[in-house]
Amino acid sequence: MGKSVFISYSHQQGEWVWDNLVPCLKAGGAEVLIDRERFEAGRDLFKQMDSAQDQADSHVLVFSPEYLASKSCEHEMKRAIKRDPKFMKGKVIPVLRIDCTLPGVIKRPLYVDLRNDKDAAQWDKLLSKSGANLGISAPDWLAARNAMVRYLKRGESVNLVVFNKPKWLELVKHIQKDYFPDLGVICEIVASPICFADIANLTMLN
Repeated sequence: MGKSVFISYSHQQGEWVWDNLVPCLKAGGAEVLIDRERFEAGRDLFKQMDSAQDQADSHVLVFSPEYLASKSCEHEMKRAIKRDPKFMKGKVIPVLRIDCTLPGVIKRPLYVDLRNDKDAAQWDKLLSKSGANLGISAPDWLAARNAMVRYLKRGESVNLVVFNKPKWLELVKHIQKDYFPDLGVICEIVASPICFADIANLTMLN
């Protein structure tokens, strides 16, 4: 079952967080608590951080040099570690995204190494700790997303044939919400003695 996951990150890593990390967690079934969706203008920043963190089952800390230099990130990190100072409850999930010197308390094998974000095993570690499951590896899921977006941007239709039940419907919803609100989708299920597949046609509606 998916957990509620608070993501602590530097905005210099925002593109990767929003384009890759957040979609994978959400599609895998986790509830994502993150500033861009939760924080409101005109309210104290640190109080909003604390309120969001207090709702989370686990805390993903996306480490980079910019993260370590940020006072707000330091605040979030200290509060997260305070909830599980001995790293015994699985509440803190450190992610090394860009090379940097990690705080002394965070050593291998505590952190997930996503400096190479094509590393399926490291993605699996992160998603499983967050209670998320895509049905296939995260790099493959993201590669399918990127290919579909490329075709749709060229005005081409996409026929998606899916076996073994990866989270394809969540993938389509993500593409509709974040890339193409006017995307039309026709779905059907095909069953035969030799295969069972979901088929979807994605077409831009003019």
